[in-house]
Amino acid sequence: MTQSTTPGDAVAFSGLGLSEPVLAAVDALGYTEPTPVQAHAIPYVLEGRDLLAAAQTGTGKTAAFVLPAMSRLTHVARHHGPAMLVVTPTRELAQQIADVCTTVEAYTHHRSVTIVGGVGYEPQKQALRRGCDILVATPGRLVDLIEQGEAHLDEVAVLVLDEADRMLDMGFLPQMRKIVSETPPTRQTLLFSATLDENAIGGIRDLVHDPATVEIAHKGTVAETIDQYVLPVSLDEKNGLLTKVLKSEGTDRVIVFTRTKHRADACCRRLRRAGIACAPIHGDRSQNQRERALRDFRDGKVDVLVATDVLARGIDVSDVRYVVNFDVPEDPEDYIHRIGRTGRAGETGWALTFVTVNDAEDLFDIERLMGQVVPPYEAKVELELGEELPELDPNRTADAPARGAGKKRRKRGGKGRSGRGGEGREGGRSEGRKREGRKDRETGDHKEHADRDARTDRDPRESTPRGRRKIDATGALLSRGEIAVLEAEASGKKRRRKGKGSDVRAQAPSGVRKGSSQRQGNAARRQKAAGGTSKSSKPASKRTTKPTGKPRRHVGDRQGRERGIY
Repeated sequence: MTQSTTPGDAVAFSGLGLSEPVLAAVDALGYTEPTPVQAHAIPYVLEGRDLLAAAQTGTGKTAAFVLPAMSRLTHVARHHGPAMLVVTPTRELAQQIADVCTTVEAYTHHRSVTIVGGVGYEPQKQALRRGCDILVATPGRLVDLIEQGEAHLDEVAVLVLDEADRMLDMGFLPQMRKIVSETPPTRQTLLFSATLDENAIGGIRDLVHDPATVEIAHKGTVAETIDQYVLPVSLDEKNGLLTKVLKSEGTDRVIVFTRTKHRADACCRRLRRAGIACAPIHGDRSQNQRERALRDFRDGKVDVLVATDVLARGIDVSDVRYVVNFDVPEDPEDYIHRIGRTGRAGETGWALTFVTVNDAEDLFDIERLMGQVVPPYEAKVELELGEELPELDPNRTADAPARGAGKKRRKRGGKGRSGRGGEGREGGRSEGRKREGRKDRETGDHKEHADRDARTDRDPRESTPRGRRKIDATGALLSRGEIAVLEAEASGKKRRRKGKGSDVRAQAPSGVRKGSSQRQGNAARRQKAAGGTSKSSKPASKRTTKPTGKPRRHVGDRQGRERGIY
């Protein structure tokens, strides 16, 4: 096995052995000199070696396999092919790869086809029947077309598994193995990933034979061009703070990340009401809607993208000024990829992460992964942070962050407040994760099995069509009587939170202070609803819902949304 971990002497594209047509395409793409992963990987690919390659996001991995593979790729006969297959987890990344292929094929005269979910089957079937040299596909849709007898992979000479670690995270292992089994055993296999950690890609290492290894960035590495900050906030004030921060720091060229689709949409609605041009990107948006949002962002028609982790990896969005993590990601690696949307190609950028009492342990996991503590955000304007803030010890270390800050976290895989194993504490699964074994089907057609974002990332505490079960801040179910009292209050008038700040200040950076003593009248009414005149079938003394003395949060229900609380 050949190992390469650091860039060697400076080299030009012309010195890597690429064909003349591809070198002409390099100029058309605007590339000036190869990135480290390109300089190391391209010679191995040209040699025909299998390859394991790891590099952090934004380092040019797409060109590292497209350029050398197309330099030596044959041209298949009409109605045949493909000779090269690229499998990638998301539609956006597939389109990005296809765009590079389209530029290069104008000089090499290859033909490429892109197969993704979220669009009609028939045009894709027709394109496959005409034949192609290069096929770029997402796993679920490709497996569907294989099973329908429309995709034939027996001529594949080069197989690329891009973002392999994420495909495994998303539960694509059965689909990946199905796809590989359709290709010849003599193929060249190129496996690209953010990390080569055994836990990340150990399940597919057997797909490569005697591979060369290129590892430019190790796990947890953050680009030096990115400054990072945290802002401790209360759950009650979190929503309003986003708009204030964006307006104080500037709204142009910003990406906001949320954990769930619902929150992405809700954030967009609030930002639009505040006069900020924004667009959501998540798994429930059609492919056309997602492409339009990215195009409008690149063209300056949209200032802010609000996205789930579907945008965190592999998407080349240039000139992002800064990133806001409205929700702390559940997986520390996702944090690395999120903030990697800024500070690309040598440019500087910065990232801000909102941290509630529910997020402290996740933040500490991120700091342990990076080996560094994220400093506090210095606000440009005075911000109301609320009363219940996480305790972030300024003297904590990345190896041993202060314990006891925030709520005690349940182990992943155990039961959270929703009662379902393996899900996040603030509702729903992180989009794009833990979808193993899911077999979604489209009406009338086979649906891509896992290519489509899971629909289970809706907050499990949201009201359901039947029964509208609500859960308070402690995780206990509210009775019908308690729900009735709350709905009666909500129907009288819409409650708005108007508390002013008090003189009591949190441990927070300058320019930031705690909010008022919280809305005592509302708290009293909620306390009454919980234990007073309830019409529950059980006596109040025997109900499992116990008053906590704190305002209840009715996560995801109609009244909660009206109050701006999740």
